[in-house]
Amino acid sequence: MKIEYTCGNTVVSRNVNDINLELVSSDIDQIVSVIDKLNANKSKVHDMSVEDTIEILDKCGRLWLNRDYSKKHIEVLAHILNQSEELITYELENSMHMLLRENLEKTIQEELQHIDVLDNWIETSYGQVHRQPRGVIFHNISGNAFVVVPMSISMGLLSKNCNLVKVSADEPYFARVFYDSLCMIDPDIKERLSIVYFNSERSDIYETIVKKTDSVIHWGGEYSGRIMGELCAKYNKHLIMHGAKISFEVIDELEDINEICEGVAKDVICWEQKACLSPRIVFVNSKIDTNLFAKSVAEQIERLTLLLPKSYLNPLSSIRMLQDRQYCMFKYGVKEKQNIEVHSSYNADYTVILNNRMPDKEDIDRCFNRFVFICPYSDKNEVLEYVENNLKQYLQTMGYSGSNQEFIEKMSMLGVSIITRTGEMPMHYPGTSHDGIHNLKEMTFIVSKQL
Repeated sequence: MKIEYTCGNTVVSRNVNDINLELVSSDIDQIVSVIDKLNANKSKVHDMSVEDTIEILDKCGRLWLNRDYSKKHIEVLAHILNQSEELITYELENSMHMLLRENLEKTIQEELQHIDVLDNWIETSYGQVHRQPRGVIFHNISGNAFVVVPMSISMGLLSKNCNLVKVSADEPYFARVFYDSLCMIDPDIKERLSIVYFNSERSDIYETIVKKTDSVIHWGGEYSGRIMGELCAKYNKHLIMHGAKISFEVIDELEDINEICEGVAKDVICWEQKACLSPRIVFVNSKIDTNLFAKSVAEQIERLTLLLPKSYLNPLSSIRMLQDRQYCMFKYGVKEKQNIEVHSSYNADYTVILNNRMPDKEDIDRCFNRFVFICPYSDKNEVLEYVENNLKQYLQTMGYSGSNQEFIEKMSMLGVSIITRTGEMPMHYPGTSHDGIHNLKEMTFIVSKQL
């Protein structure tokens, strides 16, 4: 399968889960030419109304929610991502609902406080206020969760910026077909959105892009995030950072153990824990029957696996999960003589480890593809101390079942930026912060007129 982008003439071959992909890669001169075109279009894009963009995105969301249209793309994505078509469909439709008019309007209202502030000057107590786009934004996309593609692009378009998107070699498909669907609805999208691919090892291309654009939004891991941070600092460019995050759940109280465990299972399954919204560790109050809780979580994951099954296109990922399971059983159960209990499938479908000792950070990084630690606590300060000492710089979402507002306040002070009910961690309501910021706010700047 050949995937072409806005520019490029060099074909790079990649084999992903036995599907042969030919990616058309761009060189530095071609990308500079694209950036120059986007820069030339900034005034034209600024004059486009937000209402027109909402209309385009709403039509695009509805198009992807039509399964006759999305089916062929879901089949390809499932193959590339090594996820089942059922899970891809569930994730894709949740993402596309965010593009519907009512959700976009709520997002603008919640993040910017006024639906017209991007188009007009709004009256205030001191005069008037207006938000302006930053200009050309570079979107550096990772391949861990394709949900970031419609999220990042839609915010870039709504904020009246011109947008250059670099796709990941790990998932180079969805950004291109999402771009095509937007252009099918409105060909003028090409004036303010370009999609490119190049080798991530080309530091000279990254440096040139950062130097010639006005802002960078980065979705990726710790290493790549550090590189982008250094480049943005070097050229004094605005950086919106997303990445290298870890989420968790705290079960302090519960009324119905089956309901809460079903919620935990739903949270674990989404994105196969590759998205930063997914929990890797669940802290459970020791007053609760933690053996029953762990067993129930495993049963609920097993039940949901019938509805949203795992895919086994890549046997190495399955072998890795089984190895990680055995490693943790040996490390905590034998070597450190901890009291652990493992509830797992016979194959690599899921692994639930009940561990009386909280795991090392390196073992939390094993928690992908339905692998989760259940850790009892007798004092909330144990959880606070563990999070502060091990997860503080990576914090994002906390699923919570309980009523202790002081505990919630302390967690938010440590850096947790989203707190949800158990079972709702993957849900991103309009106006919800992401990594403690609002993307529409960050992609624009505020102008106060005191005349």
